Formats: sequence, structure tokens, C-alpha cells
Amino acid sequence: MRIAVDVKGTLEGRRKQDILAMIQVFRDAGHEVVIWSNSFSFAVNTVANNKLDLEPMSKRTKWDCEDNPELYMDIAIDDDSSQTYLAARRFVWVHEIPEDAIGFAKTLIGVQNGNNGA
Repeated sequence: MRIAVDVKGTLEGRRKQDILAMIQVFRDAGHEVVIWSNSFSFAVNTVANNKLDLEPMSKRTKWDCEDNPELYMDIAIDDDSSQTYLAARRFVWVHEIPEDAIGFAKTLIGVQNGNNGA
């Protein structure tokens, strides 16, 4: 599974520690995580400043990927719920992440894998 995490307001926001913990859950489960932003330099700087071993990239839109649907992210974690035009199959909005972010992350990838988090 490919999971994209936004920078401004998401990884660099008030829930930063929760987002970092979720990223670790995803990686520990063998999923690919990228840090994406509307500004590629924000993604690059965030990866460097947080010493993350993750790929930085510019956000992709549905139109960027209409001829290549395999480029879609399986999940995008973002703070801006107006960005439904992004190339993601499922969106997780920061304001909807419960206090138990780690448990939520485990359930999220479990549901995506078809085993209901078990």
C-alpha cells in the first residue's frame, strides 16, 4: 500500500507526534510512505528536518494520473478536506484522527488489507 502524508498542517501541525507515530506503524507493517506537498521543497525540507528515510514528492492530482491510475496513493493523510482532487483512493483528514492515533493507524491498514484490523 502507498500512503502519502501532507506537510503543512499535517506532519508540520499540532498533531505532528501522532502523525509520526502513524508513519512508523505504516512502515513497520511494510507499507510505502511518502511525504508530499504542493511545494516539492517543503516536502524535501520536512524529510530532512525530521530525519525521515522517506521519499519527498509533489502532490499529484487525479488529472495528473488519469492515464496511469496505478500512480494513485492508496491513502492520503491531509489537513485540508477541500483537496479531494488529489490522486488518492482514500482520504484521512487530520481532524478526524482520534486521540488513539496508533490504534487508528493499525485499524486503517487492517481495513485496507481486508481483515478489519485483526
